[in-house]
Amino acid sequence: MHAIEVSAGAAPRPTSYLPCVTFAPGQNATGMGEQRIGPLVAERTAQSRIFYGLEVMASGPGGRPTCLDFNHFLPLLPTFVSVVWLGQRYWDVDPIGQVESLQLAQHLATHIPVLPHLSAYRLEKERLDQFLALNFSSLLAVRGDLVHEGQEFGFSQPMVEQSRSQRGERISICVPGYPEGYTSLGDVPQNSARNMEYLKAKVAAGADCIITQICYRPEVIVQFIKDCRAAGITVPIVVGLMTHESFRTYSVMEKIAGVHLPTELRQELDQLRSHHKANSKSEPNPISRYFVNLTVRIVRHILDADLGIWGFHFFTLNHFKPVQAVLQELRDLDILIDPEQEEKQHETKMYRVL
Repeated sequence: MHAIEVSAGAAPRPTSYLPCVTFAPGQNATGMGEQRIGPLVAERTAQSRIFYGLEVMASGPGGRPTCLDFNHFLPLLPTFVSVVWLGQRYWDVDPIGQVESLQLAQHLATHIPVLPHLSAYRLEKERLDQFLALNFSSLLAVRGDLVHEGQEFGFSQPMVEQSRSQRGERISICVPGYPEGYTSLGDVPQNSARNMEYLKAKVAAGADCIITQICYRPEVIVQFIKDCRAAGITVPIVVGLMTHESFRTYSVMEKIAGVHLPTELRQELDQLRSHHKANSKSEPNPISRYFVNLTVRIVRHILDADLGIWGFHFFTLNHFKPVQAVLQELRDLDILIDPEQEEKQHETKMYRVL
């Protein structure tokens, strides 16, 4: 999801943007610690404890600001939030600080580490300078699925180089990783060795974190991580996940990202859809539950592979309830340990020792 641009060309630009965010009690800048996403992910990974990020879009249908209530994610809040860049909608907003995704990112950054996206679509070096002058602690640099003839940055590596050159260690630069290759470009078959060289070049240019694109086959994600390590890529990797709330959202992402369910899972999904259509009056929609279960299986597979991967990033299209359902399922399985639960476990252990 992060590696693409969601087309929003038909949506009107709001005359003003007011973030609609409710922060949880105690969620403030005091004690936030490291805000650069790369070092923060490395720090959390070293603790060998599952953590997660949340991707949001600044606005929804009709350009209305997205409302995000962090209380719904308690007791364990996301470690960071990333904010999607809509290339067709944002590329010529001047000054760049008035881009609604960056306004939301600046608002979020007062309470939680934030990762604003920026795509190469029609981006000029001067405009990248203007973005860097906003002094965000982190950046997700993507080429995006849209390319305009003659645009200055043909891909994201030069964006990484320029950002690192100007901001040095004061900024973390994340880049996408593609377990199934550049599916949105229609490359068939994929050249895995070449794709890995592209990723290595971005890391060599200054990227210090990788967030993987959607992939519904956990064994492919595991192999991608192994290939990264075998290629000498040592920066932290966060696994991207998407838990669809409906078949419609799955279809949208299938078309945009070019990522598909494997045949057997697609057949299972189609059977669920057919059954639900025939019994929709008597049964709740099973599609969301299907993707919740699939997401949990992917997380468990990654953890069981014992690759030192503890971070997961939820792409949402602003649908947060499926994410909350996944988090609850992981809690029920004692995979996701909340702070209060961890403290109780520690107290129990201490009591037994005494």
